[in-house]
Amino acid sequence: MKKIIFFSLLIILIGGLLYKMYWSQNLSASLTIENEAIKQGKFLTDKKAVLYFSTTADQDMDGKGVSLAVFINDKGDADAFKMKGLELGSVAASQNEVLLVDKNKIRLVGDTYKEFGMDKSQYTGERTGYLEKEKLYFTVFNTGVGANGGYNSNIFFGNKEGFHKENIPHYIAASGVDQDNIIVLTQNTQNEEFHIRRVMLSKKDMHTRDILKINHSKEADFSSLSPILSDEQFYYFVGQKTLGEVKETMDSDIVLYRINKKTHTQDEFNISTYRNEKNITAHYPFNIKNSAHLYNNVCYYANGLGEVFAFDTETEKVIKKFSMKNVRKDGVRHNEELFYNDDQLYVVRHDENLKEKYYIEQYSLTQGKKIEDIKIRGLNDILKSIKGKSIYSYDFKMLK
Repeated sequence: MKKIIFFSLLIILIGGLLYKMYWSQNLSASLTIENEAIKQGKFLTDKKAVLYFSTTADQDMDGKGVSLAVFINDKGDADAFKMKGLELGSVAASQNEVLLVDKNKIRLVGDTYKEFGMDKSQYTGERTGYLEKEKLYFTVFNTGVGANGGYNSNIFFGNKEGFHKENIPHYIAASGVDQDNIIVLTQNTQNEEFHIRRVMLSKKDMHTRDILKINHSKEADFSSLSPILSDEQFYYFVGQKTLGEVKETMDSDIVLYRINKKTHTQDEFNISTYRNEKNITAHYPFNIKNSAHLYNNVCYYANGLGEVFAFDTETEKVIKKFSMKNVRKDGVRHNEELFYNDDQLYVVRHDENLKEKYYIEQYSLTQGKKIEDIKIRGLNDILKSIKGKSIYSYDFKMLK
């Protein structure tokens, strides 16, 4: 009888240990960053990168949408902070501070921690950024059709002192930052007109100014494939012109648009051409909002095939600078993301054959070659820990 009791207790003890081990592993590989930890002033000290993941807006109909800010430390270990869902959500970073946004809350994480609620939930993001001169963060939402039938893109802007809300009464097809202004490409979906507009922020006020109308041929459908970039003379952005009807195959041109700020002259430069293409979406960038970058008078654009193109703003020549290796050509994505910083391009990559499925490639744009791979440990386990929902990557920032 004593042996039976002993073995029964042993089985219970082993079972308890296995249960504890399973759940501790599950927790250590998933949502391990608690509220108290992220509020610490030294939280970002050992963090080298952050990724933003979320469920889509339609998955939040039950109010159980999820977003994750996944921080990668100097050792390559990934940990996640869980928030409410926000499709197309993004992250902004300044020195020693990160702005995190979900559907109803804004958080400033870093030297000091602050959080601010929203008066109404948002479900789709557009762009998040930081304006150095004004010391202001901003986050723009694709809010939707308003009560009067017009379109609303709500914008919140502020800093640790507080955030203010205004509305940009347009659908935003593309956006970017020009020095200390937000530049948006707005689209009127009824007459298919596109306008470049400037959004100017101060600590408590917002003003918009219509700059120009895009010369867009009604014979071709247009869609944006990049953020809006700018230098002293021009605005730049990449778009796709779809020619003719969309059938089993498509004809399209990928074009760099250049607009003179003073004269409003508009020029187009062809990047690539596709004819009778069966899977045109395969070339769409990993992340349209982060696909292009301007550095040393060269505009870089990376498509979904891993091809990086360079447009020299002085010679007006387009070349294919380099191609990433082992990029899928069928358009299937595994949370690949892009981040540019001066001469560097960082790319989150996925390889099913690796034990740790995700890693970061670092490229030199001017040299046109890969510099190194940066390992990420635990990211695949974090993504697998989300049950009952599908989660997707929407932003990526290197913090150091």
